[in-house]
Amino acid sequence: MAIKDLITRIINKELEETDSFLVGIDTNQAETDLKFFIDGAEGVSIQLCTKLSRKISGILDEEYTEDTPIRYEISSPGADQPLVDIRQYPQHLGRDFQLILADEELVEGELIAVGDSDITLSVNVSKHKKEERVILLENIIKSTVKISFKRKKK
Repeated sequence: MAIKDLITRIINKELEETDSFLVGIDTNQAETDLKFFIDGAEGVSIQLCTKLSRKISGILDEEYTEDTPIRYEISSPGADQPLVDIRQYPQHLGRDFQLILADEELVEGELIAVGDSDITLSVNVSKHKKEERVILLENIIKSTVKISFKRKKK
């Protein structure tokens, strides 16, 4: 079994009873440098990453028999990374998003609802008018949270 597949299997098994899930893997071609990104309804704690890393290390010590050294990392995807799974959206309700759609349209707006296969944004249609726009997840090529350090007025 390839090392990437082995670590993926371990992570998925360990996350079964949690609200966290694997959202991405970055690796070099030789699969000797691997980064696994997890997310969850409430984000990801350093304790969870540490627990997963320890579990993986223990299993690799027993099952990984290759002489090639490997390096792996477990972390959250980071605030600047695109969202790739519908389960990532609820924790960002009320935040501003920038989407690139399949037809190359750029859409910006505030996330106001998350469905099973779509999201709803409040988008500006003029200076003083907003409208709700429902967007199917399958039509989103890239979805990122716009980082802002301004407080929203309540």
